[in-house]
Amino acid sequence: MAITVMTPSIVGALSCQKDSYLQTLETEVVACDEYIPPKANQQSGKAKSKKSTDPLKVNGNSDAATQQTWMIEFADSVLFPEGGGQHTDHGFITPIGVKGMSAIPIENIQRHGLRCVHFSPTPLEVGTKVRQTVFYTRRWDLMQQHTGQHLLSAIMDGMDLPTLGWSMGQSGEMNYVELPRKPTDAEIVRIQQECNAVIRENVPVTVETPEGKGSSRLPADYDGEKGVVRFIKIGDLDYNACCGTHLKQTSHISLILLHHTQSVRGTNCRLFFTAGDRAIKMATESINGLRNIAVSLSSGAAPAEVAAKIQGLSEQVSEGRKREKRMLAELAKFEAQQIIETLQCAVGAFSHRPDDGLDFLNLILIELRETLKGKGVVVLCTGDTKSSGSLVITGKADLVEKLSAKVREIIKTAKGGGRGEKWQGKVTEWQRGEIEALKTAVEEL
Repeated sequence: MAITVMTPSIVGALSCQKDSYLQTLETEVVACDEYIPPKANQQSGKAKSKKSTDPLKVNGNSDAATQQTWMIEFADSVLFPEGGGQHTDHGFITPIGVKGMSAIPIENIQRHGLRCVHFSPTPLEVGTKVRQTVFYTRRWDLMQQHTGQHLLSAIMDGMDLPTLGWSMGQSGEMNYVELPRKPTDAEIVRIQQECNAVIRENVPVTVETPEGKGSSRLPADYDGEKGVVRFIKIGDLDYNACCGTHLKQTSHISLILLHHTQSVRGTNCRLFFTAGDRAIKMATESINGLRNIAVSLSSGAAPAEVAAKIQGLSEQVSEGRKREKRMLAELAKFEAQQIIETLQCAVGAFSHRPDDGLDFLNLILIELRETLKGKGVVVLCTGDTKSSGSLVITGKADLVEKLSAKVREIIKTAKGGGRGEKWQGKVTEWQRGEIEALKTAVEEL
């Protein structure tokens, strides 16, 4: 008995786009092919391209890219393929009437031209009946961000702040819109107020697919004549082409929170925002985090009080660093004096500072500049057993050369170089007895 293969719905007319609140759908497999990752030299036709064309890697799933994967096309889909700035849906596919097969997780759906392709870890035979289920909590979050962005951009368009582009953050992250200039603080307050006023008005959000009406924003590989061009309409405020899933009314956005700005590409500016449940969660986490910081600082929880406390601590730290710098300079003078006294009765001098770094060694060297001209040799080192450190040998050229050769014999992880009157290096990890052996080598000169 021959299997009749249904003609699949095209992207633009998928069930998830007709009814974005739909959570399950029964459909059937119309195509299933093994996914063959593109070769490195085939990426975008450019040998030096840094952007991967592998959809599994593009979505941050590098582990999945190494596993056997199948591209499955169904007669229809309740799972939205990545597009319009919106991330792919997550969900699962449950074969109907197939014994021994459990639900198949799906975390990557992509648009290939007019086709909706689901990347699956398990193959399915053509004609297999399935039930698709979307992870609706994720879908709802993505719709709140996406419809929120449309509303935000519509409000800003009326304020000489056209949206040049936007990026939807992953779950728990901020989104941003890119603008031609930085909005003033007063404008940011006004934008947020007007957005949330529209949300409270519960303006309808509808989808229109007018025949013969195209859009300059269509992807290059989407056939506008054979496909379906969708326009998202927010009351009388906004009318824009978009393939994404959207809320049905502005009240479902819940709220829009504007965050900080970031200057990019000359005068352009990114305005970060979150919407809906994501915004509420982020605000709650920020408030709780601020309270925890306030407790650790023994200050009030009001933002101004916490900021004042941190400013005071910052000033204390700055003053402490200045005092530390002065003390290290004094200590370097003392250490240099000890070395000078040692060189009066010995060819070489050794100084080991376990807790100080190369900057402190350089302070000592500054103090020894006149003393070491053509006289003796000094070995300065930092760090301790099982830790890293710095090493400097300076003085008479022949003695420096002799000791640098000795260093390579004594210290297994020492690396460095130099010539003439100075050799400098690093010790990746001091081994037991190496510091003592180096000191002995200096004393035996």
